[in-house]
Amino acid sequence: MTKGLAVLAAVAVVGLAACGSQGVSGATLRSYVAAVQPVRLGVNRLLEGADAILDAYRDHRLTGQQASDAMGRLEQRFAASTVQIDALTPSDPTLARINAPYAHTYILEDSYLSALVAALPDGDFSALPDTQNDQRAAIIEWRVRLEVLAHQTHVHLPGNLQQAGRGEIAPEPGDWGS
Repeated sequence: MTKGLAVLAAVAVVGLAACGSQGVSGATLRSYVAAVQPVRLGVNRLLEGADAILDAYRDHRLTGQQASDAMGRLEQRFAASTVQIDALTPSDPTLARINAPYAHTYILEDSYLSALVAALPDGDFSALPDTQNDQRAAIIEWRVRLEVLAHQTHVHLPGNLQQAGRGEIAPEPGDWGS
């Protein structure tokens, strides 16, 4: 973890403690995580498909238009996940505060995927938005806040939640080396 991310995690822990998180029950936390997990894991699988499309494009197995069409279909599926995660409206105010920035990462990713779809036909990736660091920071903050709540409520979080915010956030076209 970089120094900046460690500082962000520490700030998240202090901020969560300061906002009165003791009101979140274990049952409410478990319910929230149960609602998020299918969407989050589905998005992870979906973005693996984006990597496969970009690999085929890079290896010239797909033309720019074919890759754009495939990525466009993937982006439409991602957009449905964005609606699902944004529709989660926890009644608990602490969970609502935690969910809002996390849900926003889906909007940033959808924007990135839309820009990628537009860039693939002609191969000009200079206008792709650079949101990966903002997304990563928000996802790590979300994960840390959930971990603090889990500790306070003695709830066991799914082990795969530890991977949230790690690895590639936005599929990148990479160095095509024309």
